[in-house]
Amino acid sequence: MQQSFEGKATPMTVITPMRPRWRPLVWAILAVFRHLKLGVVKELAFIHFARWLLVKRGRLPHLSPRQPVERLDDDWFVFTTNFNGPWDQYIDAFGMVGGVRGGLDWLWWTSRGFPGAWPMRPFKRYIRYFEYPLDLYCNAYPGASVRDIACALELSSRLDAFLAATPPDEDAAAFARRWCAFLDAVAPTLGDTGAQLQEIPSPHSKVPLELRS
Repeated sequence: MQQSFEGKATPMTVITPMRPRWRPLVWAILAVFRHLKLGVVKELAFIHFARWLLVKRGRLPHLSPRQPVERLDDDWFVFTTNFNGPWDQYIDAFGMVGGVRGGLDWLWWTSRGFPGAWPMRPFKRYIRYFEYPLDLYCNAYPGASVRDIACALELSSRLDAFLAATPPDEDAAAFARRWCAFLDAVAPTLGDTGAQLQEIPSPHSKVPLELRS
């Protein structure tokens, strides 16, 4: 079974169980990461968005009196992201870039059964096991990649500057020369946008993992 999403971006959500005793440590780690520049991650220009958050075991929504009350042993560590390109390449980039791999080990090591971000095979198996299929995904710019959006913002700024510098009494020939020069200058920012249908494989069959207590 596959999920189909229209656009260049692919969504992924991974929810892993975590012992409540690690809760203060995870909050501290997340607080530190929020204040880091994370330049290495920002250089991975295919990532639209990435977020980690901790959900306490007693804070899951109870939507109806008929819903059984759940008595859970674990908190839940949630990772949600949108990215361009295939699933395997995204995980490869996380696992193979040293600076990113170290950050993942810090973020996930308290989750049950986490094998580490290297080597890649057990890391991918772990992500597949705890990945959840999505029934709904909202993409504001389905035809745009991260680079397309960055180029569009730069183009908008440069076009505003071009228009602001246009004399009110400029004749057509002079405007045409400036316009052609402007198009030559901004050509690298003209991205190739357009919706593309992405076939997203559902997570593999659940293979039991040995979970750390």
